[in-house]
Amino acid sequence: MLQKLEIRNYILIDELSIEFNDGLSIITGETGSGKSILLGAINQLLGKRIDHKIVGPKKDKCTIEAIFNISDYNLKNFFAHNDLDYSTDTIIRREILRNGKSRAFINDSPVKIEILKRISSYLIDIHSQNQNDILSYKSFFYNLIDFFLLIRKRKFLNLKKYLIN
Repeated sequence: MLQKLEIRNYILIDELSIEFNDGLSIITGETGSGKSILLGAINQLLGKRIDHKIVGPKKDKCTIEAIFNISDYNLKNFFAHNDLDYSTDTIIRREILRNGKSRAFINDSPVKIEILKRISSYLIDIHSQNQNDILSYKSFFYNLIDFFLLIRKRKFLNLKKYLIN
């Protein structure tokens, strides 16, 4: 779950920090309020193709960073397979330079964009108007079933512990 998003020197944003609560987060607003700029920054964080023009005026580097709580995502094998340090509060950061070069980090370890894209598919799904691509992925349904089975198992174990005591 996305807990915090920080953006620095991205287009018109000098510095922005947003903390998210548990559950569904919806970004709304009138035309021109900056929703698309915010979503563009999130997409950059997730490994989308960059445009060096996004670096704010008179700045050399744009930084987009997010903290995700991944305790329920079953990603320890992903981290081990990619030689990354696992933490339940995982930090993903992307730095974009004015010359068009970029760097990506997971828990302060440099990663290739391909790895960033792969982990991002587990962490966040952005739905814009007329977009529902995730519903066509089999892996989405398998992960959804696993998630609900995990919740049921935890409830059962808590009930069992309560009844035994």
